[in-house]
Amino acid sequence: MNTLISSITPNIPWGIDVPNYFWFTGSSAAAFIISSFAHVFGMERYKPIAGFSLLMAFVLLVAAPLNLIDDLKQPGRIFNFFFYGWENFTTSPMKWGVILLLAYPVLIFFEALYIYRPYFVKKMAVANGFARSFYGFLTLGRSGVTQADLDKDHKVGKRLGIIGIPLALCVHGYTGYILGAVHANALWHTPLMPILFLASAMVSGTGFLIIVIPIFQKLFTSMGSVNQETMVDLAKLLALFIVIDLVIRFLWLTFAMPFNGEEKYLLYAFFELNFHEVLYVEYLLCLIVPMIVGFSALRENFMVLYIAGILSVVGVWLFRWNTVIGGQSIPKTSPGFLSYAPDIVGQSSIFSVLSNWGILIALICFILVIFPWDEEMEESYSKRVNHGK
Repeated sequence: MNTLISSITPNIPWGIDVPNYFWFTGSSAAAFIISSFAHVFGMERYKPIAGFSLLMAFVLLVAAPLNLIDDLKQPGRIFNFFFYGWENFTTSPMKWGVILLLAYPVLIFFEALYIYRPYFVKKMAVANGFARSFYGFLTLGRSGVTQADLDKDHKVGKRLGIIGIPLALCVHGYTGYILGAVHANALWHTPLMPILFLASAMVSGTGFLIIVIPIFQKLFTSMGSVNQETMVDLAKLLALFIVIDLVIRFLWLTFAMPFNGEEKYLLYAFFELNFHEVLYVEYLLCLIVPMIVGFSALRENFMVLYIAGILSVVGVWLFRWNTVIGGQSIPKTSPGFLSYAPDIVGQSSIFSVLSNWGILIALICFILVIFPWDEEMEESYSKRVNHGK
């Protein structure tokens, strides 16, 4: 008689879609926070890119759940999130996510409508037919552009921004809760996991803006050039966020590995297995190098800064990969680490992730055609020049 002994967890259940989803939601939260620097906290240096950042936060969040739908294999299963499990709401981060993923984009959309309402009024005045009706809808039924109307827009937009800050933090923080609540996983189970995800999200979101803002400033505004001052400000922010990210990761690893129970030996084995990728690529190349650029005169060189932005985005994506996929590779009953290689095509494949990025790019183009971000950006730069700032 032959006996077959196999692991309880022979496969990795979450594939490449999940770290991509975590990256999208995190970058969305960061873009929203950066927009709030101007809309909520009145930091004028970020005013020219605040509206653009808000729109990026919206499209990133809209595109993010598509990763989850693909990961489900059967798209119809998405309805289970809405119909079942509400009795466990208080202890289920996934149920928190349902509420957050519905409320957060709606709030961003209405904040954007109030910020851009005066520009929609101008477009409605010169439009005809369907375009006039469409812009009239976007003005929320208010066509006044007096100072009192503008003050009301600012006040409502600021209030929505204030509400949106904790929402943005919770939208990405709940993803950290999902991992941190798993007792059986030595890499995930820490109350620092939501903070880790938020800190690294600020890095990826800032890096994402460093990548996309120059493209649209150069190609789609009448300025026809990249505002170097804005890029330098973002570089400084990026370096600061990387410092915070590294400090929290240091606290996480120095508590988890020396002071954990028997699980620490699994963590030793995990980091030994992935040592070169984690240390040399994720930390040194993708975090330390952009940090040095942000804190030094190298940030004045546009190409160096742009490459630093790309590296930071890649580094945080790798952190999501190593945390989500790597965490699932740690064995529970099997004699060795589990392996995972995403398929090239099909569901939960490299092609599906690239398709999701394609949808994100399409959404960015669609939203930026509707919202007059270029007019708002150029007007903000003009005001800053006139005030000598």
